[in-house]
Amino acid sequence: MKKIYLDQASTSYPKAPSVARAVYDYLSGSAVNVNRGGYQAAYSVEEQIFETREQLLRLFHFTSGKGKNVIFTPNITTSLNILLKGLLKPGDHVLVSSMEHNAIMRPLVQLAGNGVTFDRIPCRKDGSLLIEKAKALLRPKTRLLVCLHASNVCGTMMPVQKLSAFCQKHHLLFILDTAQTAGTVPIDMEALHLDALAFTGHKSLRGPQGIGGFLITNELAAAAPVVFPIQRKFLLFFLTVSSPAHRISREFWGCTLHFPIWSIYLWKKCFNTNWI
Repeated sequence: MKKIYLDQASTSYPKAPSVARAVYDYLSGSAVNVNRGGYQAAYSVEEQIFETREQLLRLFHFTSGKGKNVIFTPNITTSLNILLKGLLKPGDHVLVSSMEHNAIMRPLVQLAGNGVTFDRIPCRKDGSLLIEKAKALLRPKTRLLVCLHASNVCGTMMPVQKLSAFCQKHHLLFILDTAQTAGTVPIDMEALHLDALAFTGHKSLRGPQGIGGFLITNELAAAAPVVFPIQRKFLLFFLTVSSPAHRISREFWGCTLHFPIWSIYLWKKCFNTNWI
């Protein structure tokens, strides 16, 4: 019997044909740690990671960004936790849509216990945003608008061009959750004036679970604290990287990188296929 898969909003299936081969090639051929050794194999892997960062910059049209502006994480939920918990402080006010995923709402609810407040811009029954209601929700300490690009429940797209103009007009930071759109809908960080873009690899990019990340401007990265906890016994922090092969002077670092999944072989083959 032919299988019909209807859970694409949760995770994509089938995966890109090159994904399993790319992971196998890395594990069987060059499974070394990154930035932990001064030998050729380690430098080669670092170079592949650098190329992967460059691929992501091109995918999201982040032309002013460099490799250091691409941060890898285990998933987009972690990415959004890092951005929200690293940036917001007591007294800050945030705007979201009423369609947000828990990856945004749960961190904000937690931060509300520390003095961060938020308001939801209402949506119609079909999930479309009532952007004309947003201005009335502004407060003197409104600092950020963060929202999903498309709903995982009903597929409704947010009017990101209008939201970008709203953020520019009112001097707000703009963070976009692209879980449902990265790899399917063209996204231009520069045109949208995004301060950060969070993505996952296992949905429309058709990679395996356990990969994600975010792209961040230098200005927003400078506004985040140096150290902040994500979960018990797990810290992400700024690290000065001196390895010439890595070509990154400052990045968010979370111990050993989950590189078998981020192999450049995977991304290079995926980015060159027709389904992107």
